[in-house]
Amino acid sequence: MLARSSPDRRRRAPAGAVAAPLIAALSFAALAALALACAPARAPSHDPAPLRSLRIPDADLDRGPRTVSAAEALRDLDDARYAFEQAYAGLDGRSPSPSPRAIARAEGALRGRAAWRPEELARLLRDLFGAPDGHLAFGHGGRAPLRSTAAPRRPSGPAPRRFARASSRARPHASSRAAAAAVAPLPGLPRWAAPPRRPGHGPPVELTRGRDGVPLLAIRTFDSAAAAALASLPALAAELRRAPAFVVDLRGNTGGDYRFAERFALALTDAPLCALDEREVISVAAAEGRANSVRRRLARGDVPEAARPRFVEHLAALERLAGALRARPGSAAPRAELTTRGAVVRGQAAGPLEGRAVFVVDRGCASACEMLLALVRQIPGALVAGQNTRGAMSVGEVALFRLPRSGVTLSLGTRAFRDPLGDFAELRGFEPDVRLDGADPAGDAAALARRGWPASAPRRGARASCARR
Repeated sequence: MLARSSPDRRRRAPAGAVAAPLIAALSFAALAALALACAPARAPSHDPAPLRSLRIPDADLDRGPRTVSAAEALRDLDDARYAFEQAYAGLDGRSPSPSPRAIARAEGALRGRAAWRPEELARLLRDLFGAPDGHLAFGHGGRAPLRSTAAPRRPSGPAPRRFARASSRARPHASSRAAAAAVAPLPGLPRWAAPPRRPGHGPPVELTRGRDGVPLLAIRTFDSAAAAALASLPALAAELRRAPAFVVDLRGNTGGDYRFAERFALALTDAPLCALDEREVISVAAAEGRANSVRRRLARGDVPEAARPRFVEHLAALERLAGALRARPGSAAPRAELTTRGAVVRGQAAGPLEGRAVFVVDRGCASACEMLLALVRQIPGALVAGQNTRGAMSVGEVALFRLPRSGVTLSLGTRAFRDPLGDFAELRGFEPDVRLDGADPAGDAAALARRGWPASAPRRGARASCARR
């Protein structure tokens, strides 16, 4: 493992998005080569030729699964084991793959039956490889696709402080319909459309203003497919940070390319912020798995035409990286890791946040959305309100694999992250500073931003030092 520690690191890697663009291919390949050169060779547990290919053929990207014999299921299990060993970042402190004893028990179970239906094999693999990881999933494609998450029941945690529920007779924001009718565009700032009736639905970025005059910025995704809209976030932050109060609505934002989130956070403040610790898997399998994810999105046609060049460029960089790693002379070590701890990112604004900002979240906020919270929770004047987030941040940069005989698919993260303040728990998520239980969380957040924080709300500030934690 190659560890890196920097007092002020500018480069930030994408996370959580299947198709988040990589850094420039040449510099990434150079880092990969350095990591592999520094990492000790690790012999694979079963196979003497570790650099097998996990690239999904184009014709199989969304092909349906099939029932397989016990012998075929055993071979698919070995491919699954290899994918986890070589590509899965895993949670800190946990092995990326099961113990040899657990593998042996699964092999015994597979031998005990003549045939295995795909859903049964997916269930066995989920039980074998499962971890408290919000991104880890098993399933298959085809006409009746299946996706089974590997996460066990969410852990419980202490209840956060509550904000009094608004009365519909006492407050103008008693319902989402009334709030929507009251919205007007904020002068001097772009406006996309009327606000949606449900969180997570509508334009990727939308700035409006309610009857009370508090600006409301809805950020519904950080997906690279919405890059044109997301590119406006730093300019919006530069305007909003001067307002006496504003609300950022992140409900339903399932994540995407973290760099869009980070640029927005850094445009709100001039303070140095502790970056998330990162641990990134560098291997042929990890690069091929990420490329599989991008290729499937392109093949399904769910990438807007304007965003296709960005995805195609990202795919080419991944495939070049996989080829460069595979071609290393005498390479017997299939996996290495790059680790960054204690890094600092410095705010880009002309000064501190001038007003009060309330970030509204719910269980729909995940991955890069939660990574944004890891930064904004360090900014003086920012508060997180609403419900717990999803808890799917610790392992991101998802790779896709398809077991060739059964067609069962594996989705697993190739980068691990850790919250710099230590307040995040996978599956539980971030707990809000103030819980909002009313029918109109955005309206309640606007009232909270106008009148100031409750006495019980935390008073956080940016840390002057981000030494190794």
